[in-house]
Amino acid sequence: MMTLPMQAQLLVTLQSVLLGAGLALVYDALRAVRLYFSFGRGKTALCDALFWLVLLVALFTFSVALAAAHSRYYVLAGMAAGAGVYFTLLSGAVLALLHGVFRLCGRIFRTAAVAIEWLHSLLRRVAGSKKITGFAKKFAKPSSIFRRKGLK
Repeated sequence: MMTLPMQAQLLVTLQSVLLGAGLALVYDALRAVRLYFSFGRGKTALCDALFWLVLLVALFTFSVALAAAHSRYYVLAGMAAGAGVYFTLLSGAVLALLHGVFRLCGRIFRTAAVAIEWLHSLLRRVAGSKKITGFAKKFAKPSSIFRRKGLK
């Protein structure tokens, strides 16, 4: 069994710390979505399953690509340390930032909905004129090409 040299093991450990912090960020993103939209039990379970799927794929890929396809306990310890550092130092700020982004997106969508509704009502008032209505009815009639073949 071939082992990694000490320098490579240190590099893999530091990379696993970054992987743990990245996976903690993914967890916080899913948690922010779940809290902002107040998911029920089913959607919460779906978010949890999605997180575990991402975690398992990331761990497998990391282990195969960087840890020489061997199970290394220091990889798991590094991931746990990275997640711990992230949750200690950055989690609160990231959750607040994501909540602000969701609130801003909600305001933008509400403003767009109001603008679309206003434009729709304006177009209905303009389309109320007889000239535009007659023009629209002219195009709504079936074509004579289809009438000859028995299609309507």
